[in-house]
Amino acid sequence: MNKPRRISSSFVLRSLVVLPGILAIGLSSAAHGAVTTTAIRETVELITKKFSREAAEEGGEVLTRKLEQAAAKYGDEALDAARKVGPQALKAMDDAGQFGGAAARAMSRHGDQALAAVARNPKALGLAAKYGDDAVDVMVKHKGIADDLISESGESAIKALKNLGTDGARQLGNMAQDPVTRAMARDPKLLDVVARYGDRSMAFIWKHKGALAVAAVLATFVADPEPYLNGTRELAAVVGENLVRPVVERAAAGIDWMVVAIGVLTIGGLLLVMRSYLRHRVELRRAAVGSR
Repeated sequence: MNKPRRISSSFVLRSLVVLPGILAIGLSSAAHGAVTTTAIRETVELITKKFSREAAEEGGEVLTRKLEQAAAKYGDEALDAARKVGPQALKAMDDAGQFGGAAARAMSRHGDQALAAVARNPKALGLAAKYGDDAVDVMVKHKGIADDLISESGESAIKALKNLGTDGARQLGNMAQDPVTRAMARDPKLLDVVARYGDRSMAFIWKHKGALAVAAVLATFVADPEPYLNGTRELAAVVGENLVRPVVERAAAGIDWMVVAIGVLTIGGLLLVMRSYLRHRVELRRAAVGSR
């Protein structure tokens, strides 16, 4: 016959210490479930009023189930996105696959504007997942321009675009497409200048993009852009220094001095021969005159 096991006092004490924590976790989970359920119900009601036709096509039960699934995957941001965009947000999150969280966050921040610019754009979704909210902000701000620039230049492009208006972003995008200025538009140092000085610097760069396409001129400008932007120093002077002088130096470096020396000696010799010949002709003529 088995004897009943005695419960030690230390076990009882440990249980008394742990039990409140367990109860607290249970109550917290129950409260979270209630809040989530309430949030989903309120979201369904809002969508039904705000997006009545789309909500009617989905049906209340289907809409509720999709919201529950989205909230389970992406949290409150999924509900925020649905409130701003409607049932289309749920489809966009589902279509985004592994980037569903990035789609939810983008739409929760920018609503309909993020739907086409980011949530339905696979390339933009990948960038949003990699670079975060700042990338989303500039891709929405500069739709159709920013994603290519960010793909090529990453954080440098994001910082530059963040400080540019529509015209400046378009100019930077055009430079990135032009073979002559493509490398310049991707240069981190140039993009840093744009990030610091914004549209003022972009206007200057666009105006002088031909001169700045010369590596030496670009290096001089990005090293200290303030004098050029303020008009206290002319870029033309730098262009002259970096274009004329190298041409002269290259020309001098390309001279074969041995050939030059031989040429000079040859010409000198020819001149001496010519001079001797002419002197001889003069003497012959004088002789002929004297014999008469």
